[in-house]
Amino acid sequence: MERSQVVGALIGGLLACALAGGCANPFAPALRGGGAPLWTDASSVGELLQNFQTAYQLGDSLQYAELLSEDFQFQYYDPILQRTEGWYRETDLRATSRMFRSFDNISLIWGGLSPALESIETPDSVFEIRVQYQLLLDDLSPLLGFARFTLYKPDGGRFRIVQWQDDI
Repeated sequence: MERSQVVGALIGGLLACALAGGCANPFAPALRGGGAPLWTDASSVGELLQNFQTAYQLGDSLQYAELLSEDFQFQYYDPILQRTEGWYRETDLRATSRMFRSFDNISLIWGGLSPALESIETPDSVFEIRVQYQLLLDDLSPLLGFARFTLYKPDGGRFRIVQWQDDI
């Protein structure tokens, strides 16, 4: 088939899709069970945590980056040094991206989330929540711990994580 015929067929297909009211994008991410969007607008704490879980399961570092505020900090306690250590947003994004590339199967399971906690939507407020998690990486033993998140939602915006203190 000549190039002009291929281009003509593509244009014809696009016009047919436009006239029919749209076409399914074969490259778009899959939808959740009932046709709900894969990503939420993170207007509640539960939706932010849902996006976090989905980003981990899909290894999507771009969507993960959307969860973190520009002044994000990650902290953990180093038992060898006997002090709290940590890093800022850019280092966390690089480390998380490497983790996503290093493992084929990542599963993150939240525990201990009450419906009242998940439904918080209050704008222009800082919230601190503590969430139990189980992280499964390929066939390795599960990592169990608690994450203490400091969250902020600006007026008219979405929740973002300002600080994550990890307690493994």
